[in-house]
Parts: sequence; C-alpha cells; structure tokens
Amino acid sequence: MSDPVPTPDALVQQGVAAFNAGDPAGAEKFFRSALAAAPGDLRAVHGLGVILSQSGRKAEAIGFLAPYVEKGALLESLVLLGELYDETGDLARATLCFKAVLAQHPKHYAAAMRLAGIKDKSGDKPGARECYRAAMEGSPDDIVAAIKFTGANWTKDPEGAVAIMERLLNTVGAKDLEKRAQILETLVLQKEWWERMRRGLMPYHATDVSELFYKYALDLAKDYEQTNIKRLNGPNPKMARQALGYARFVLGDRLGAEPMMAPAPGETPRGNVLDNVRFQPSFYDELLRDQLPEITDTLPEMFLLTPLVHDPAGVVYLSCNYFYFIAFAEPMLVSLRDKAPGTPVHIHIMDATKEEAETAAAFCERLKPLRFAISVERPGLTANDMESRCYYHAVRFIRFYQHLLAYECPLWMMDVDALFNRDPAEMFAQLGGKDAAMRVRPGRFEPWNQFNACIVGASTRPASLEYFRLIAAYIGRFYRDKALRWGIDQLAMYGVYADMADRGQAPTLALLGEREIDYDYRDDGFVWCNSGLAKFRHLARIQNPASLPTADFDGNRFVEVFERTWKATQDILHHA
Repeated sequence: MSDPVPTPDALVQQGVAAFNAGDPAGAEKFFRSALAAAPGDLRAVHGLGVILSQSGRKAEAIGFLAPYVEKGALLESLVLLGELYDETGDLARATLCFKAVLAQHPKHYAAAMRLAGIKDKSGDKPGARECYRAAMEGSPDDIVAAIKFTGANWTKDPEGAVAIMERLLNTVGAKDLEKRAQILETLVLQKEWWERMRRGLMPYHATDVSELFYKYALDLAKDYEQTNIKRLNGPNPKMARQALGYARFVLGDRLGAEPMMAPAPGETPRGNVLDNVRFQPSFYDELLRDQLPEITDTLPEMFLLTPLVHDPAGVVYLSCNYFYFIAFAEPMLVSLRDKAPGTPVHIHIMDATKEEAETAAAFCERLKPLRFAISVERPGLTANDMESRCYYHAVRFIRFYQHLLAYECPLWMMDVDALFNRDPAEMFAQLGGKDAAMRVRPGRFEPWNQFNACIVGASTRPASLEYFRLIAAYIGRFYRDKALRWGIDQLAMYGVYADMADRGQAPTLALLGEREIDYDYRDDGFVWCNSGLAKFRHLARIQNPASLPTADFDGNRFVEVFERTWKATQDILHHA
C-alpha cells in the first residue's frame, strides 16, 4: 500500500513543529504544501506569512498576505500585515490594518501599541495616548504599555500616572526584580515631579542647584539603588551596573557613581556619553593646567568674516553648521530682528565654504538694523553622521569661551532651532551680578541631563571665565582623543560645576525658568524652543523641498509661527 497523503491540517501541524524546532526552510515547504492541497487555508497563510517576514522577505510577505487579508484572513495575519507595512514605511496602510484589528478587539495589545507608535510619529499625541490606554487596559500588568501611557498622559493626569506605576511596583514589581527596576526607573522621576507640582514648584526647572538630587522621591531612589545591587548577579549585570551608577548619582554620590557608569574591566567602551563621564578630582587637576593654546591647538583655524559687535547688555551667540544656518538660524535671526532689532548677534558657522559664508553675511546685511558678526571654521565634517553632530554641538563651547574672552561683555549662547517671542533684554538682566545663567533640571537620572545647554549666559567675571575655560578644557581633552560623545557638553557643564563647588570656587548661577526656555509657547515666553516631529519634518523639507507638504500645525503654536517666519525668510532671500 502507498503511504496516505497528509491532510492539510497535518501539513500545517508539521509546519508549526518545524518552525518551533528552528527549521524555517522545512516549515515553509510544509505550509506551501498545505496551501497546494487546500488553497486559502488561513492557518497555512499565516504560517507562510510569518516565515517570509522573519526571513527578511518583507515585500514578498506583503504581496502574499494582502489578498488573503482582503478576503478575511486570521486576525493575527491582519496584525502581521500591519506590522510589515509599518516596518516598510507604508504608514497609511499600516494604520488601516491596525484600525481593522481594533474594530474587532478594541484592546488588542499589539495593534494598539503599533498604532500608538504610528500616531506618535505623525504628531497625533492625543490619538497615541488613547491607543496606549487601550493597550494598557488590555494588558494591565504590561509595564511597557503602562510606561508609554503614563508618559503620554502625564500633562493631563500626573497623579493618575503615579498611581498606575505604584500599583505595578506593588504587584508585578514585587515578583520580578528586572521589572521592578524598570518600573522604578519611571516611577522615581514621575513621583519627584508630581510632588514638586503639588508644592507649586516647576517640575522641569530647578530654582536652586540643591534641587538636582531627589528630595520627594528619596525612598524610591534608595529602593532603585538596592534593586540594582541585587540585579548585579542577574541576567543583565552590565545594565544593572549602569543603573546602579544612576541611582548613586541621584542620591548625591557622584564619585561612587562613576565606576558603575564606566565599562567594567575587560569591557569595551559603551559608545555613548557614559564614556565621557569623569568626576574624580584628579581629572580636574589636569584640566586646571589646560590654557587656551592647549585647548585649541588641534582645532581647525577660526577666522572672523565681519567685526565683533560689543554690547554691555549682552550679545546673542549662535553656532551651527551651514545646513542648520539655512534651516533654523535664518528664521531665528528674522524673529530677533522683529522682536529686538537692537540686540546684537554673533553667528559662528562651521563647515561653510567661502561662498556660503559670504551668502550668510549678505543675508544678515538685509536684516538691518540688526547688528551682527560672523566667524567661520572648517573642520571638514560634511557627512550627516554622529561624528559631525558631536563636533558641532560640543566644540561650540570651546568657540564660545574664545569669543567670551574676545568680547569682554556678556554672551548668551542659544540653540538655533528656536524663535524669539519677545525682546530678551529682561532675560539678559537676570544675569545681573551672577557668573552664569542656564536651566537646571531637577529629577533627572543622567549627569548629562542636569545642566541644560539650550540657553547659556556667561558674564566676564573671573569665576565665569574659569568655569567656561574648564568646560572647554573638558571637551578639548576628549576631542584630542577622538572620543567626543553626544551629550558631553551638558556633562561637562555639570561636572565642572560640581568639582568647582567641592573646591569652594563654584560660579554663582542665575537659573532660567519656563519663560526663558519656553516649550509651552506662552505669550510672555522669551525664547520659544523647537521640539518633536516638526523639527525633523522641516529638515527633510530643506533637504528635498518637494518631499513634504506645508507643515501640519495640529494646534502647535510654534509650528504656526515658525511657518510664518520661514515664509518671511524666503521673501527676504528671494526679493532682496
């Protein structure tokens, strides 16, 4: 007798068994055989779709699955097709798939989380929030969904966010050490911020340097430290050491935090700003010896294109590469001309050709009565990669120190992806008899997120000059070692301050608040700071003007004002 022909059901079961045994090629044969025997078998369709997807044949998987989905495939196949569309950039079709899944199962975890991510990317924050809510309600013990939802819903209900995370800490976190650490990482911050808000304090802007370290969530921070000590013998010791470093840092022990943040003996560098963490006094003893010639001796030549513009009230200092000058500095300068034409500005442009630098100067000439100066350097970093970004963002502090010496008047360094909403004279006056001005952020784990570099004011007082010299020296050391990492500028700002404080030589600080560094776009805010998707959409538009429609305001006041300012900038450029 001949062997019996396997039924489609048997072939599907053999395919599943082969897949689970790590034999995707064998599984594919069984699923195709099942489809040959029973065209349209939805289990075989899904199995083959999974095989094609996981083997990297995503276009083939989409082409195979789409007709079956239209005829009513398994729900899992509809989710899979949506994921494939999402991963290949077809967000419109992905959205349709996930909406169809949620129409059948409103709290389907995978579909809700994926759709939330798409809405986040498209700038639909309310829509993302509701999808995260559905995912969390469908899987109430899933900490990823809870963290995403509480973050998205924070401004609407901070107390509720804390309550959700506290429940998870006492349920899921009581049984699983790894998840406890993950929950605490979010809860410690949320608790500190919420308690500050309850007391009428700004959650994201410190009013005193002492607010850097945890006060209201201190018990949770200590719990986080002890949890990570226990994790050192667990499955993720490297991550546990890093988290333990954060815990010790926020508990005020930065010297004990540094060895936890650094690679363990035999480990390779982490490849991020942790490689630049230095808190030991011996490191700062070396920096004390670095004067300007040693700090700048390996940097490219810098030269003035136009004369300096001294002003005892203060000079705005902008530093960027030429691409950012076109994309952001030009409209920012237009906003400065409109709000405070008497405020002088110094623009330091990196990697601008001779022709580009002359074009920049000609544009600034058209903004009179605005007074301006331009300096240029050419490090030759034309690629849009991390090395370039790190250089532009970090070395600007060295150039800032050089120009602070040259100007002999207060300088205010600002990120260029912002707009002036009002005359900054009142903000400048806050520097007063202080050495430096900046935003300091309370309730942050990372030492490079304590002092914020988006707006930094510097006086010419001796302690200010020493502070900015040491920041420049810190950055210069790592530049010479070809080891600049993203975030080293803010790390150096904090580290130098802390070491100077230990030596009794700390500069006095004027701490900037939500009016000076305004992400909420208040009528009385001084500098409106860009944030989120709108910035990257604009960069893409500059790179390829035909690639994007006019920006979607979506209620975002910054985008609306930026678009008007951008149009005014183009009118100046094209009708001079």
